[in-house]
Amino acid sequence: MAFTSASGANISCRLTVAAGLCGLMLITGACAKTTAGAPSSGGSTSPATTKPAGGNTSSGGSSAAGGSSGSSSSSATAGNGGSTTSAPATGGIPVMTTGGSTSEGGATNTGGATSNSGTPGSTTASGGTQQSGGSTVNGGTQQPGGSTSSGGTARTGGSTVSGGNAGAGGTTGTAGAVAGGSGTAVSYKLPPPDQCHDQDYIPYDYQAKTGCLSGDKTTDCGGKCQVINACSETTASKPNADVTFMCQRNQLFSPEMEQAAADDGNTGFHYAVVGHDVDRGGIDGTDQSACCQCYQLVYAWPSPANDRQVQVNPDNPNPPASAIPVPPPLIVQAFNTAATPQTFDVYMPAGGLGANNACAAVAGSTSQSGQYMYTSYPADGQPSNGGVKPASLYSECKTAVSWVTTATLTSAACVQKTADACNKIVSSIPGLTNQAESACIKANSINTFYHLNWSVYAMKVECPENLTRVTGCKLAPQSLPSVKKNVTTAAQAAQDPAFLKKTGSTANMYETTTMEDCCRPSCAAINWISAKGLVTDPQYRAFYSCDAKGVPYTQPQ
Repeated sequence: MAFTSASGANISCRLTVAAGLCGLMLITGACAKTTAGAPSSGGSTSPATTKPAGGNTSSGGSSAAGGSSGSSSSSATAGNGGSTTSAPATGGIPVMTTGGSTSEGGATNTGGATSNSGTPGSTTASGGTQQSGGSTVNGGTQQPGGSTSSGGTARTGGSTVSGGNAGAGGTTGTAGAVAGGSGTAVSYKLPPPDQCHDQDYIPYDYQAKTGCLSGDKTTDCGGKCQVINACSETTASKPNADVTFMCQRNQLFSPEMEQAAADDGNTGFHYAVVGHDVDRGGIDGTDQSACCQCYQLVYAWPSPANDRQVQVNPDNPNPPASAIPVPPPLIVQAFNTAATPQTFDVYMPAGGLGANNACAAVAGSTSQSGQYMYTSYPADGQPSNGGVKPASLYSECKTAVSWVTTATLTSAACVQKTADACNKIVSSIPGLTNQAESACIKANSINTFYHLNWSVYAMKVECPENLTRVTGCKLAPQSLPSVKKNVTTAAQAAQDPAFLKKTGSTANMYETTTMEDCCRPSCAAINWISAKGLVTDPQYRAFYSCDAKGVPYTQPQ
């Protein structure tokens, strides 16, 4: 019996994978339908959006102050009399600085499902445990309570980086350590996010003659008082606004994320951004917003409710135990709201589209703006079925009775099927084709199999400095613990009282889901951050948003 979960023009490089190489597997929980009625995570919706049955929700859509929401359409226009693009550093992407319009804050829904609570440190299955249908779990498969994090920080070899470019006024990103053997220093530090793009709406005081007056270039932000979310708005409703997207630097396994983890000394962890809503009474206490807050997630086992086909015993996952290696822990920062309090929706290439989409016109899913980050995109699992998720979609990745094992995921047929889907990702944004294809494959590789609904132990932590420099949002110190570098396995987290074993409202563990919708994140607007009581750095006060060319909007220097 199989159970699946859901969540999401120049080609610089096309990835190919030899049969049997690392056993690739794609599993997403983003906005994808799940069996057993479990919710999944994914794309974006505006704050008032109600999650559909099955838990499919979305991330990102924004609504204008005063309630006007629309869809985006036209190309981003220059702010403050015209945006300027600085000369890029070697191998980098130009950084746009602008005095342009304010951002339109959008809330995102992720319909992640909760997992059945498992016994911490539960008994692990021995190698070779036979599954029904005759399939066996390969010996040596790591089980919860015994998984180890992969040594060293992985790198996306050869991908160009959007960070570290010369900012307007000559500000230059600082170079970090050399990325994995490529000999190329990955730079990611930029000027702060542009304050004409990190608000929902900039008002105008007619008496004092101050603020932003729409269309009046002599007023603040060149008369661009709002921004357009590429997923859900158009220039028809916001004729003087720039069109904005998610920034590719925030993808799981992006060179910037990997470099930042190394520079923070968090070897053995990967950095990512997640959709997450406050779990009052749980990990988030009484906070009004989860935006820009950080969490350490230690993976335990595949969700018994949503991806039990990857359990050692899918027919009776009690105690739960993973049939495949458990991935290394993540350190994540929340970038989207209107998700669920019980899930962390990990943003990754082909992670699963939801209700909103600015990635590509695919499988009947389109953006309101008519603009997209990709020129080609895999239709597999889209929309609302988890994206490129082999453990759910591909018979080549399952046993005869639709169970999933290390052997099935590393089979030549499964590896090739996954690679073929990931290699359909193409973008005209410099470096994005190679980065997204590579990350899509890696997130479905046997030792970093994040594209799945996992049960996790979770702890809120102070955000690592360089993670915030990639995303652009830095909260003031919250008197939270730092990342616990010695807690990387389920067994260790189960014994550590700082890690929550269940959500605030259920007896179940927190879970991960996955998504990619390319929408401007809701946490790119201070309306979801400082306006919700969170104290930020006065300059790095919201997530970066990007233009259609992948260039972050940064504060003029």
